[in-house]
Amino acid sequence: MKRHSTLTLIIVSAITLLVGSIISWLLATQLSRRSKTELEQVLELIEHYYVDSVDMSDLQQKILPLLVTKLDPHSAYISQEESKWENQRLDGSFCGIGITFNTIIDTPVVVDIIPGGPAEYAGLRAGDRILRANQKSLTGEKFLADSVRQILLGECASVVRLDLLRNNEPISVQVVRSDVPVPSVDVAFIPYKETGLIRIVQWGRNTPEEFRAAYARLKNQGLKSLIIDLRDNSGGYLEPAIRLANEFLKKGQLIVYTQGKACEREDFRATGNGLMQDIPLVVLVNEFSASSSEVFAGAMQDHDRATIIGRRTFGKGLIQRPFYLQDSAQLRLTIARYYSPSGRCIQKQYTMGDTESYQMDLVKRYESGEMYHTDSLLLKGAQQFKTDAGHIVYGGFGILPSVFIPVDSAGVNSYYLRLLESGTMDEYAFRYVDKNRKKLSSFSDAKQLGSYLSYQEGLIYDYAYFASSKGIQMRSGMLYESRNLLRKALYGKIVNYTLGMEAAYQIFNESDEAILAAIRHFYPQERPPLQSLSSYTLDRNRGNKAHQENEEEL
Repeated sequence: MKRHSTLTLIIVSAITLLVGSIISWLLATQLSRRSKTELEQVLELIEHYYVDSVDMSDLQQKILPLLVTKLDPHSAYISQEESKWENQRLDGSFCGIGITFNTIIDTPVVVDIIPGGPAEYAGLRAGDRILRANQKSLTGEKFLADSVRQILLGECASVVRLDLLRNNEPISVQVVRSDVPVPSVDVAFIPYKETGLIRIVQWGRNTPEEFRAAYARLKNQGLKSLIIDLRDNSGGYLEPAIRLANEFLKKGQLIVYTQGKACEREDFRATGNGLMQDIPLVVLVNEFSASSSEVFAGAMQDHDRATIIGRRTFGKGLIQRPFYLQDSAQLRLTIARYYSPSGRCIQKQYTMGDTESYQMDLVKRYESGEMYHTDSLLLKGAQQFKTDAGHIVYGGFGILPSVFIPVDSAGVNSYYLRLLESGTMDEYAFRYVDKNRKKLSSFSDAKQLGSYLSYQEGLIYDYAYFASSKGIQMRSGMLYESRNLLRKALYGKIVNYTLGMEAAYQIFNESDEAILAAIRHFYPQERPPLQSLSSYTLDRNRGNKAHQENEEEL
């Protein structure tokens, strides 16, 4: 009997333990489910019960960008590849072969050689066709610019063998990849008397050093006043803008301060060691100047350090911090706002999750007429602040210039816009340069080349016939109406393909009203005529900048 009771006790205990284990597992499972977010639960259910096999990692990669779009317009999810290239661009260098190329025809063609880079040492020249890289063919329409870039980029000190076609003769060269600079200052010259102009195209890590080097070159040429062109500069790193602003301000002057929910207020002040504290200064801005460009312009405006000329800036006053995920992708999350020295936040209004309306803001500016007349009246109800000298400035709408320059629509028509948007001008300019490279390369500067092009009277009509062969029907009346705008845009592209961006800038902007206003600011009694910016003969109607070239750097 005793033995039977012992056996019964063991069985009961085992059953009790089993039931307890089951209950514990059920409770743990329930608690686990309760602790998971709905998103995690949905992903788990898809993984276990969905009818087909799903790559859950790929699914999450597609969900994350959509998730971030429900925040402010500037928070973003950036893939591993995009993150890598963006960091290299802003850090000021990448490992490549040191060329600018395009893929307008079915073979990558070298447009320019970056001075001091690997390609220069290897003997590459503008106009070379790249047929193969390490025996991999690069010919054919399937090879887009991104594909070519991925093939030619590589680890530093690695070697790539290039099979080229030069003057219809095949040659082979070996190029040792190394660090190639990505300039953020691409234009520095003296357009009039003792006034210099420096353009900053992005705010990279090396921007202040590049700027000081450009400034020193112009100083040696007699520079006594300065124009900084920040038009179309959409930003980059904040820290370089602070460092460059320091060059122009007195000790203790506030440059910018930042503040956010998880970020206590942080002030950034000038050290007093700046080399350019006394030089007369003008800053050019437009509707595409944003972020760090607005930080710099705002600091100069609030301390009455520079005259701001142009049109109202974009209005981006949010700071993004990169958070790197496990696969090296990047979550660029807004963590704070920045405020100009007067206390104004430059960020324009937005609705969380509504990126479409935010992106349409520039269209609304055109439709409202803001781009064609002074826009201060459009900001009724905006919070007002004061500069050091007591001038009124506004918060919440970007930077309003002191001198407004309207968009000039003279000569702009639907035919002109269609030509610019079609990409045919890039192709025609490239083919023209490629065919006439020997002659065009004999000119040493923009003035000489521009003067030569001005005598090629049939060039615009030849381009119009080329565009018609690509499906853009010629409109003779509109062509005549916009001929001067087209001529300037086409000449600028030809000069860019021949002599580079700095020379092209002088052609694109030879009658630029903002630059002229800046020069007149420094020389109010002289009223320089339009032709002072370049010596070649050209009809002087003003127009918009041409679109950016279809080029890639390696």
